[in-house]
Amino acid sequence: MLRRLRLRRLELRRLGLLKLPPRKKIFYGWWIVLSSAALNFLAGGSFIYGFTTFFNPIRDTFGWSAAATSVAFVFQRLESGILGPLAGFLVDRVSPRKLMYAGWVIIGLGFFLMSQINSLWMFYGAFMIMAMGFSFGSFIVMNTAVARWFREKRSRALTMIYLGFGASGTLVPLIALSIEKFGWRETLVWLAVLLGVVGIILSSVMRRQPEDYGYLPDGKTTGETNELKGFSDKQPTLGPVPESSGYTVKEAIRTKAFWLLSLAFLFQHIGTSAVMVHIVPYLESVEVSTTIAATAVTGMTLCSVIGRLGFGFLGDFTNKRYLVATALTLQTIGLFIFSLISADKVWLIVLFLLTYAPGYGGPIPLRPAMQADYFGTRSFGTIMGLMASVSMIGGLFSPVLAGWMFDVTGSYRQAWQLFSLITLPSVILILLAKPPQTSPEPS
Repeated sequence: MLRRLRLRRLELRRLGLLKLPPRKKIFYGWWIVLSSAALNFLAGGSFIYGFTTFFNPIRDTFGWSAAATSVAFVFQRLESGILGPLAGFLVDRVSPRKLMYAGWVIIGLGFFLMSQINSLWMFYGAFMIMAMGFSFGSFIVMNTAVARWFREKRSRALTMIYLGFGASGTLVPLIALSIEKFGWRETLVWLAVLLGVVGIILSSVMRRQPEDYGYLPDGKTTGETNELKGFSDKQPTLGPVPESSGYTVKEAIRTKAFWLLSLAFLFQHIGTSAVMVHIVPYLESVEVSTTIAATAVTGMTLCSVIGRLGFGFLGDFTNKRYLVATALTLQTIGLFIFSLISADKVWLIVLFLLTYAPGYGGPIPLRPAMQADYFGTRSFGTIMGLMASVSMIGGLFSPVLAGWMFDVTGSYRQAWQLFSLITLPSVILILLAKPPQTSPEPS
């Protein structure tokens, strides 16, 4: 019977007597989201979370202390703090695609140079080049693009791009296995090729703002639209291109909300920055196997997806401040649990993952969404870069402090307990960070 109905429908369509409704095209903004998620997967797996697997092999090769090796992360955060506003300034004015092309070429170069190091200063230099590439090839640039392509669905879209980071932990055991089997230098060379080539391909999807192509954010049309496929950023659009609305940089930094948000994430980054660098060395120091330690990194990123998805999707329907405050509270609890892990308490890793990871992941999509809600997208990239410059101070010295405390005491425990206390003010600051009361001046 069903087969007879299908044949009848096909015959009617062939005769032109049955017309199907036109298929709705996928809004191009979602392709930008998908590309960004894939790039975040590579960035997280190779650098943000994955580089912790290189920490001990490189340190052991040259006999460096944990504190001296951790200084590279200070340079990285310092450079990111300086280049963040520059990347934001540029993405507010030029195509994000061009910035990301340059960024991923630099990333590939940085990983290759890291494979050739033979001194501490070369290690620092290669690390800074890698960080420079990620400043222009990821984070601020893609956040700005996605924030402009979405408004009503902004939290959900930003949540989806950060799922790439959440899944990136699955690369960490593979990188650890490659280091064990082939060596850390060879693994870095393969990563250099992979990141450079795939990064450029995925970056080609990026576009500046939907108005350039006749769309409104979220896929709403303004009447006539231009076809995005093969469309150059320099081509004229049909009709005037509306400017994105919101605060200028000068107006934003005069608001109390700007500083409260920046300081809240400053305190948050003190703990998260040190955990990213030292999670594998710490677990190995309490006699947890390298395999379990690398798997814990995967678990942390996958469990952070719970926070990214849950808090991020709720962000379009619930007060974002309360969601971020809840997430930061979970992160604080998780940091303290982290300090209690030992060889005979390996089960605490599970409890750590179920508290710290969702708490760490929740604010990631909510932070840029809150910024766009508070200050608009007129100067989104520059404002985000300046906020990142303030908040990165929190993560500037904490990896070195954790390494130094380990060198002196032979344990990381006191560092994690100290960082859990320091994270508490972030909860209070985020609750105080209400939207600005003043309206931006019209452009």
